[in-house]
Amino acid sequence: MRGLLAQKDQRQLEILEYLFEKPDWIHLDELAEILDTNTRILKSDIKELREDLNDFDIQSSTAGIRLTNDKGLGIEHIYSHFLKTSTNFQVLEAFFLLDAPFTYEHLAEKLDISLPSLRKKVAEINNLLHSNYRFKLKVTPISIIGDERDIRFFFAQYFYETYGYYEWPFSESKEALEEFVAFFIKTTGFPANYANVFQIRTLVAVNLQRFKTGNLNNFPNKPHSEVPIYAQLPSIQEELQPISEILGITIDPTTLEQLFDAYTQTGLYFTVEDLLAARETDELANRSYHAARDILDNLTRQFGIHFENTDRLVWHIHNTALLERQEINSESIISHDRTYSLNKLQTIFPDFYEAAVFEMMRYKSTLGQKDHIHTVVHLVYTLFTHADNLIPQLLESQNKVRVLVLSSFDFAHPYSLISLYKYHTSKNIQYEVWDKDTLNVDEVMEADYDAILTNFDVEGLAHPKLINISRMSNLQIINELNTLSLTKL
Repeated sequence: MRGLLAQKDQRQLEILEYLFEKPDWIHLDELAEILDTNTRILKSDIKELREDLNDFDIQSSTAGIRLTNDKGLGIEHIYSHFLKTSTNFQVLEAFFLLDAPFTYEHLAEKLDISLPSLRKKVAEINNLLHSNYRFKLKVTPISIIGDERDIRFFFAQYFYETYGYYEWPFSESKEALEEFVAFFIKTTGFPANYANVFQIRTLVAVNLQRFKTGNLNNFPNKPHSEVPIYAQLPSIQEELQPISEILGITIDPTTLEQLFDAYTQTGLYFTVEDLLAARETDELANRSYHAARDILDNLTRQFGIHFENTDRLVWHIHNTALLERQEINSESIISHDRTYSLNKLQTIFPDFYEAAVFEMMRYKSTLGQKDHIHTVVHLVYTLFTHADNLIPQLLESQNKVRVLVLSSFDFAHPYSLISLYKYHTSKNIQYEVWDKDTLNVDEVMEADYDAILTNFDVEGLAHPKLINISRMSNLQIINELNTLSLTKL
């Protein structure tokens, strides 16, 4: 939620994002026009950024400016910086962690701002939160009130984006919490690797903070017998006694439900087989399964693609929908990395992307979920990333890049060149030879090739992508061809 950043922070973040993505030199007046600002403000912002961002360097020359990244850091390093230095997010973090003693006076002193300014900040934050999240900061007593699911989701995403994989902002023992999460995953058989283990750990840390301050998530009444881990509680309580003492909690159904709420809820299935079996007794699971299958069938009819892992894909779509606004990365605070990645796919496959969004909205409607653009995008992301062999099929269906190969040596030489180039270049390139008795320039031009490779001069041929390979290295030729192929993307 970038709106929580001050206007200057948002502007400076846009500068860094542009320079990070486009590392070539750019003149200040050109950059100012692109970002809709002026060179005076731009110079001031760049001066501040040079002072604040030690891990990156903004170089200047007669060619303009550019960002250098000698350490090979990801852009999330920049996002983390803005989240940590933003006064609004510092206020939100302080409210959440409730550092004692916690009064307006202590917080104003910590942030080095006046009390009236702090009260104004809280009012601004609440106004911005209102349009996106169902919670707010309360002054008396100091607390966070509202929809508990939104509170937990927002702060889990915030801490995930702000502190990354290695930093730990919570007072609870990181090692004890990691061991607790690892035990839960092992006991339940939840499918996880390092990426979602990190996400689960962050979410559980946030849930634990809220749980220990008396803020509980309300769940519909359901028998604990439906969740397998509860049947193992006697042995779990004994095995986790040292961890429970360190974390200051009791291992019981209520605690597990509050800390692992996203993963113990009814309707979330850890395996494909569990979802398929649940269709007999769970009306929602059955409706979700058929609605997801309809999506895949519609996309197959429209685009002629084949979904190779249909049931597994339906399982992923079902769980993604169930974890709406609970799963970290389904809706970012300021990074937009996942959306950025999806935008690349949208550029390459605009028709399929638009159809997928439409189908996912229909799917959500069938499940009775309100339309929410971020969760629809997350479902589309799940489709692209979890459908086996989808992207190659979509690429195969695109128009090929047509390349004519000419040689003055003999009839076999173009075929040997094509064999070499096909091995090293994109599958999106279709190579052709001229097998007629005469080489007619007008006829060649009418064939509308995307490129022509030749090892001799062809009089009168003025093709926009005419490449004479007679003195070019194979590497140069291959780079030219791959560049041509990529421009089609």
